[in-house]
Amino acid sequence: MKSYLLVLSIVLFAASCSNSPKNKIEGTDSQAIADGSGEQLVVDTQASSIHWVGTKPGGSHHGTIGIKEGSLAINGTEVASGSFIIDMNAIVNEDLTDQKMNEMLVNHLKSADFFDVEKYPTSSFAITKVEAVAGNDSITHRISGNLKMKDVDKNITFDAKITKEGDAYKAVTVPFTINRTQWNVQYGSKSIFADLKDKFIDDNIELQITIIAKAAK
Repeated sequence: MKSYLLVLSIVLFAASCSNSPKNKIEGTDSQAIADGSGEQLVVDTQASSIHWVGTKPGGSHHGTIGIKEGSLAINGTEVASGSFIIDMNAIVNEDLTDQKMNEMLVNHLKSADFFDVEKYPTSSFAITKVEAVAGNDSITHRISGNLKMKDVDKNITFDAKITKEGDAYKAVTVPFTINRTQWNVQYGSKSIFADLKDKFIDDNIELQITIIAKAAK
Protein backbone atom coordinates (compact mmCIF):
# COMPACT_ATOMS: atom_id res chain seq x y z
CA MET A 1 0.00 0.00 0.00
CA LYS A 2 2.83 2.40 0.81
CA SER A 3 4.40 1.81 -2.59
CA TYR A 4 1.03 2.36 -4.27
CA LEU A 5 0.57 5.67 -2.49
CA LEU A 6 4.03 6.72 -3.64
CA VAL A 7 3.16 5.91 -7.25
CA LEU A 8 -0.19 7.64 -6.93
CA SER A 9 1.43 10.79 -5.62
CA ILE A 10 3.54 10.94 -8.78
CA VAL A 11 1.00 10.30 -11.47
CA LEU A 12 -1.95 11.83 -13.26
CA PHE A 13 -3.57 10.76 -16.50
CA ALA A 14 -1.67 13.28 -18.63
CA ALA A 15 0.65 15.89 -17.30
CA SER A 16 3.76 17.59 -18.48
CA CYS A 17 6.95 18.61 -16.80
CA SER A 18 5.92 20.98 -14.05
CA ASN A 19 8.90 23.30 -14.52
CA SER A 20 8.75 23.65 -18.31
CA PRO A 21 5.45 22.48 -19.78
CA LYS A 22 5.57 21.96 -23.55
CA ASN A 23 3.44 24.31 -25.64
CA LYS A 24 1.13 25.22 -22.78
CA ILE A 25 -2.29 26.31 -23.98
CA GLU A 26 -5.30 27.71 -22.18
CA GLY A 27 -8.80 26.38 -22.61
CA THR A 28 -11.23 29.11 -23.65
CA ASP A 29 -14.99 29.27 -24.20
CA SER A 30 -16.29 26.60 -26.58
CA GLN A 31 -16.85 27.70 -30.18
CA ALA A 32 -19.17 26.78 -33.04
CA ILE A 33 -18.22 23.41 -34.52
CA ALA A 34 -16.88 23.46 -38.10
CA ASP A 35 -19.49 22.20 -40.57
CA GLY A 36 -17.38 21.93 -43.73
CA SER A 37 -18.26 19.09 -46.08
CA GLY A 38 -16.16 16.79 -48.23
CA GLU A 39 -15.05 13.20 -48.59
CA GLN A 40 -16.02 11.35 -45.43
CA LEU A 41 -13.22 9.47 -43.69
CA VAL A 42 -13.57 7.13 -40.73
CA VAL A 43 -11.02 7.19 -37.92
CA ASP A 44 -9.02 3.97 -37.58
CA THR A 45 -9.47 3.42 -33.85
CA GLN A 46 -6.80 0.70 -33.69
CA ALA A 47 -4.12 2.97 -35.15
CA SER A 48 -5.21 6.20 -33.42
CA SER A 49 -4.55 7.14 -29.80
CA ILE A 50 -3.66 9.85 -27.32
CA HIS A 51 -0.31 9.68 -25.56
CA TRP A 52 -0.02 11.15 -22.07
CA VAL A 53 2.81 11.94 -19.70
CA GLY A 54 2.27 12.55 -15.99
CA THR A 55 4.75 14.11 -13.58
CA LYS A 56 5.32 15.59 -10.16
CA PRO A 57 8.56 16.55 -8.46
CA GLY A 58 10.71 13.44 -8.44
CA GLY A 59 9.00 11.21 -10.97
CA SER A 60 6.86 10.64 -14.04
CA HIS A 61 4.62 8.08 -15.74
CA HIS A 62 3.23 7.75 -19.25
CA GLY A 63 0.70 5.83 -21.27
CA THR A 64 -2.09 6.05 -23.82
CA ILE A 65 -5.83 6.39 -24.03
CA GLY A 66 -7.93 4.96 -26.84
CA ILE A 67 -10.15 6.52 -29.45
CA LYS A 68 -13.63 4.99 -29.58
CA GLU A 69 -14.85 6.41 -32.90
CA GLY A 70 -14.49 9.42 -35.14
CA SER A 71 -14.68 10.94 -38.61
CA LEU A 72 -13.09 13.62 -40.80
CA ALA A 73 -14.37 15.49 -43.83
CA ILE A 74 -11.68 16.21 -46.45
CA ASN A 75 -12.31 18.95 -49.03
CA GLY A 76 -9.68 18.51 -51.71
CA THR A 77 -6.57 18.04 -49.60
CA GLU A 78 -7.71 20.03 -46.58
CA VAL A 79 -9.54 18.96 -43.43
CA ALA A 80 -12.92 20.70 -43.46
CA SER A 81 -14.40 19.30 -40.25
CA GLY A 82 -14.19 16.35 -37.93
CA SER A 83 -14.59 14.94 -34.46
CA PHE A 84 -13.69 11.93 -32.38
CA ILE A 85 -14.81 10.25 -29.19
CA ILE A 86 -12.25 9.39 -26.50
CA ASP A 87 -12.78 6.13 -24.61
CA MET A 88 -12.10 6.99 -20.97
CA ASN A 89 -12.24 3.29 -20.07
CA ALA A 90 -9.22 2.72 -22.32
CA ILE A 91 -6.65 4.45 -20.09
CA VAL A 92 -3.37 2.53 -20.20
CA ASN A 93 -0.18 2.95 -18.19
CA GLU A 94 2.93 1.87 -20.11
CA ASP A 95 5.76 2.13 -17.59
CA LEU A 96 4.61 0.24 -14.47
CA THR A 97 5.74 -3.35 -15.02
CA ASP A 98 4.18 -4.72 -11.85
CA GLN A 99 0.71 -5.83 -12.96
CA LYS A 100 -0.97 -5.27 -9.61
CA MET A 101 0.46 -1.77 -9.22
CA ASN A 102 -0.46 -0.97 -12.80
CA GLU A 103 -4.06 -2.09 -12.31
CA MET A 104 -4.41 -0.21 -9.01
CA LEU A 105 -3.15 2.99 -10.59
CA VAL A 106 -5.35 2.75 -13.70
CA ASN A 107 -8.42 1.91 -11.61
CA HIS A 108 -7.84 4.94 -9.43
CA LEU A 109 -7.44 7.16 -12.48
CA LYS A 110 -10.84 5.88 -13.63
CA SER A 111 -12.41 6.60 -10.24
CA ALA A 112 -14.32 9.70 -9.13
CA ASP A 113 -11.08 11.08 -7.68
CA PHE A 114 -9.89 11.67 -11.22
CA PHE A 115 -11.95 11.10 -14.37
CA ASP A 116 -15.04 9.37 -12.95
CA VAL A 117 -15.45 7.11 -15.98
CA GLU A 118 -18.56 5.47 -14.57
CA LYS A 119 -20.33 8.82 -14.87
CA TYR A 120 -18.32 10.12 -17.84
CA PRO A 121 -17.30 7.08 -19.93
CA THR A 122 -16.28 9.22 -22.89
CA SER A 123 -14.69 12.54 -23.65
CA SER A 124 -14.75 14.22 -27.07
CA PHE A 125 -12.99 16.59 -29.43
CA ALA A 126 -14.75 18.48 -32.24
CA ILE A 127 -12.89 20.68 -34.73
CA THR A 128 -13.91 24.32 -34.83
CA LYS A 129 -11.20 25.71 -37.13
CA VAL A 130 -8.28 24.47 -39.26
CA GLU A 131 -5.60 26.82 -40.62
CA ALA A 132 -2.77 25.85 -42.97
CA VAL A 133 0.75 26.70 -41.77
CA ALA A 134 3.33 27.46 -44.47
CA GLY A 135 7.11 27.31 -44.34
CA ASN A 136 7.45 24.80 -41.51
CA ASP A 137 8.53 21.22 -42.14
CA SER A 138 7.44 19.98 -38.71
CA ILE A 139 3.86 21.27 -38.79
CA THR A 140 1.34 21.82 -41.57
CA HIS A 141 -1.78 23.02 -39.75
CA ARG A 142 -3.05 24.80 -36.66
CA ILE A 143 -6.17 23.12 -35.31
CA SER A 144 -8.75 24.52 -32.90
CA GLY A 145 -11.49 22.45 -31.35
CA ASN A 146 -13.75 21.89 -28.38
CA LEU A 147 -12.37 19.39 -25.89
CA LYS A 148 -15.09 18.05 -23.65
CA MET A 149 -13.94 16.20 -20.56
CA LYS A 150 -16.17 15.34 -17.61
CA ASP A 151 -18.78 18.14 -17.57
CA VAL A 152 -16.59 20.87 -19.11
CA ASP A 153 -16.34 21.88 -22.78
CA LYS A 154 -13.47 24.22 -23.69
CA ASN A 155 -11.78 25.30 -26.91
CA ILE A 156 -8.09 24.58 -27.38
CA THR A 157 -5.63 25.25 -30.23
CA PHE A 158 -2.54 23.22 -31.14
CA ASP A 159 -0.23 22.55 -34.08
CA ALA A 160 -0.17 19.33 -36.08
CA LYS A 161 1.40 17.70 -39.09
CA ILE A 162 -1.18 16.27 -41.49
CA THR A 163 0.02 13.96 -44.25
CA LYS A 164 -1.60 11.67 -46.81
CA GLU A 165 -0.14 8.18 -46.80
CA GLY A 166 -1.69 6.02 -49.49
CA ASP A 167 -5.44 6.05 -48.92
CA ALA A 168 -5.13 7.32 -45.34
CA TYR A 169 -4.75 10.74 -43.76
CA LYS A 170 -2.52 10.94 -40.71
CA ALA A 171 -2.56 13.82 -38.21
CA VAL A 172 0.03 13.97 -35.42
CA THR A 173 0.00 16.89 -33.02
CA VAL A 174 3.05 18.37 -31.42
CA PRO A 175 3.11 17.58 -27.69
CA PHE A 176 1.01 20.23 -25.94
CA THR A 177 -0.01 20.98 -22.39
CA ILE A 178 -3.35 21.87 -20.82
CA ASN A 179 -4.27 22.66 -17.24
CA ARG A 180 -6.37 19.72 -16.03
CA THR A 181 -8.15 21.77 -13.38
CA GLN A 182 -9.92 23.68 -16.16
CA TRP A 183 -11.80 20.42 -16.79
CA ASN A 184 -12.54 19.79 -13.08
CA VAL A 185 -9.80 17.22 -12.60
CA GLN A 186 -8.64 18.55 -9.25
CA TYR A 187 -7.20 15.61 -7.30
CA GLY A 188 -3.81 16.46 -5.81
CA SER A 189 -3.74 19.95 -7.31
CA LYS A 190 -1.60 22.38 -5.33
CA SER A 191 -3.50 25.29 -6.87
CA ILE A 192 -6.74 23.91 -5.40
CA PHE A 193 -5.49 22.35 -2.16
CA ALA A 194 -2.89 24.62 -0.61
CA ASP A 195 -1.86 22.26 2.23
CA LEU A 196 -0.44 19.48 0.03
CA LYS A 197 3.17 20.68 0.43
CA ASP A 198 5.29 18.37 -1.77
CA LYS A 199 2.52 15.75 -2.12
CA PHE A 200 0.92 17.42 -5.11
CA ILE A 201 0.44 16.34 -8.73
CA ASP A 202 1.19 18.77 -11.52
CA ASP A 203 -1.81 20.61 -12.92
CA ASN A 204 -0.26 20.54 -16.38
CA ILE A 205 -1.34 17.75 -18.71
CA GLU A 206 0.88 16.83 -21.65
CA LEU A 207 -0.88 15.20 -24.59
CA GLN A 208 0.07 14.11 -28.08
CA ILE A 209 -2.74 13.00 -30.39
CA THR A 210 -2.38 10.69 -33.38
CA ILE A 211 -5.37 10.29 -35.69
CA ILE A 212 -5.41 8.08 -38.78
CA ALA A 213 -8.51 8.13 -40.98
CA LYS A 214 -9.51 6.33 -44.16
CA ALA A 215 -12.39 6.40 -46.58
CA ALA A 216 -15.35 4.38 -45.37
CA LYS A 217 -15.72 1.01 -47.12
